[in-house]
Amino acid sequence: MSSEPVRKEPTPSVTEKASISDDKRSVSYVAQDERVVDVVAGLIAGHGEEADLDPQVSHDLRRKLDRNMIPMLCILYILQFIDKNSLGSSSILGIIPDNHLTTNQFNNLSTAFYAGYIVFVGPHAWLMQRFHIAKYIATNIGLWSVFLGLQATCHSYGGLFACRFLLGASESCITSGIMTIMTMFYTRVESTQRISWTFMCNGVASIIAAFISFGVAHTKATARPHQWQWFMIIVSTLSLLVSGLYFWRMPDNPATARFLTEQEKIDVVKRIRINQNGIETKVWKRYQFIEAFTDPKTWMFFLFACVANLVGGIGVMFNIIIKGFGFNTLETTALSIPLGAAMVITITIGTILIKYFPNSRCLLGIIGFILPSICIFLLIFLPWSNKTGLLIALYLITSNTLGFIMILSLVAVVFAGHTKKMTCNAIFLVGYSIGDQMLSSQFWKEKYRPRNVVPWSILLASFAFDVLMISVIWWYLARENRRRDAEKLASGKEYDEFGFIKHIQEDGSVVKLKVPIQFLDITDLENKAFRYPH
Repeated sequence: MSSEPVRKEPTPSVTEKASISDDKRSVSYVAQDERVVDVVAGLIAGHGEEADLDPQVSHDLRRKLDRNMIPMLCILYILQFIDKNSLGSSSILGIIPDNHLTTNQFNNLSTAFYAGYIVFVGPHAWLMQRFHIAKYIATNIGLWSVFLGLQATCHSYGGLFACRFLLGASESCITSGIMTIMTMFYTRVESTQRISWTFMCNGVASIIAAFISFGVAHTKATARPHQWQWFMIIVSTLSLLVSGLYFWRMPDNPATARFLTEQEKIDVVKRIRINQNGIETKVWKRYQFIEAFTDPKTWMFFLFACVANLVGGIGVMFNIIIKGFGFNTLETTALSIPLGAAMVITITIGTILIKYFPNSRCLLGIIGFILPSICIFLLIFLPWSNKTGLLIALYLITSNTLGFIMILSLVAVVFAGHTKKMTCNAIFLVGYSIGDQMLSSQFWKEKYRPRNVVPWSILLASFAFDVLMISVIWWYLARENRRRDAEKLASGKEYDEFGFIKHIQEDGSVVKLKVPIQFLDITDLENKAFRYPH
């Protein structure tokens, strides 16, 4: 461990700055209290100047990470999607008549989920920084399994509304938490691919949910539990099992990953240095919180999120839409199975392309909204007698997920500073919640059925706005990179690569530990070496 003795200090809590100049480099080091920097700063101290990992070692390490983490992430996203859309799956299994729901009340139940989501996404961001993030996620998985199961006991609109609100409240930590964990272990391109893989599981979830619905639809409609109650009970039980798995197996960060050796933990941190994001800090920093709100990027992503998932209403309405084409209940459950196939196929294509064209997220995001736009034209103008064409267009509209996840993965890597990153994630997810269901389910009115021209037209306009916002984000990030490159060239100086943290030894003396600067928990605006992927 590289160290430099300094004078004894009883309370090393003040940030100090100094500068040392030579021919071409101006080194500003920051000696900080180690409690307010990255949790892996001590782990990487003394290893920052070591040679890069051998490519084969890096490859083997990535495969080990994938074996231990990706299956759990995929299982979680499958269940989350099924849970979130349990209302849509139950819509043709008897939940509406059993609870005496009107069309507006049914739409409001979808809104209730995201009302809970919005209210709690901010507190979750703060709590996940304070506590062990994986254990916190596991706790909320357990809570959502309880709230989902309680829906099976409801017999009225009020009871379902309360359960849906609490279900949204418990699930609102998942996407932000998983995005954060992903960037702790993987490089920018790798995290984009793996976030895409987890969202691909939404397509798998659609298929699995359709099979579960198809299965329970074969039980007697008058038997108890009722068909929709069986659906809730089955998925609730599965969710509870996954909660236990996460408590036991999911690591909070590389330093606590039980499946990694000490050397592998160091190697993981060395691999993701190029992200310039750091890993995790357990101290909430007010200045980073304020910076998150004053950074223009935050609100560009927020506006995109508000509009990007207006299509989310289809997640609740798809069974009703398919049944409106003229199919009975059993046929509708079977015809729902292919709904996730287009999502899986388009995301798979996207993950392959991002591997070979790593700085193409915005371009792929724009492309991701073109196919569903064509599908909306077909749903509006195809003859009503062409059931096959209408079904195919409905299935392919889910390909818009590719556009959304490309920008979601961008949000995970364009902000640095842990408090800022968690705050920006929360703001993005508030926008997502506003658009995804609080608004998206409200314009699917009974008076527009069966052609639903008004809802489809609103979605078409939203896709056009998505393309515009992605173009603005792309331009802004590229411009900022050019500005920083020009600034560096004009200064003729190299960027700071290392800083120092204060560490109190057992004898009470204080040493400065040399660590890479990105693990000092500084923001993307502070770190001039930071370059924005796009």
